Amino acid sequence: MNTLIHADIFFFITSIFIVFLTLGFVIMLAYIVPILKNIRYISMLARTEGDKLAYDIEGLRNTIKEEGNKITRDIEGLRGSVKEKGVKVKSILDYFTTFFSKKKKVVRKKKEIK
Repeated sequence: MNTLIHADIFFFITSIFIVFLTLGFVIMLAYIVPILKNIRYISMLARTEGDKLAYDIEGLRNTIKEEGNKITRDIEGLRGSVKEKGVKVKSILDYFTTFFSKKKKVVRKKKEIK
């Protein structure tokens, strides 16, 4: 009979512990669920903005290609008109290439002290 009373006390304490554990889990979920919703919203926003950015960059690349082709055609037209008029093409092209060419860095060797 004594073991039955011990078993009842054990089951009573265990069920109270399970109830508190369940309440703690529910409270924890009440805090975690809004955080997970915010994370989902932020990831969705990042995805859509990333797609928009990729689309804008693609448009920018296409625009740069089109403008580059226009500049190339203009330069070819300039070359043709220069050849017809007898002006020195090399001097004009050298003048324009100085604007677009990078200046080379001069590397000087240090003298060794003996």
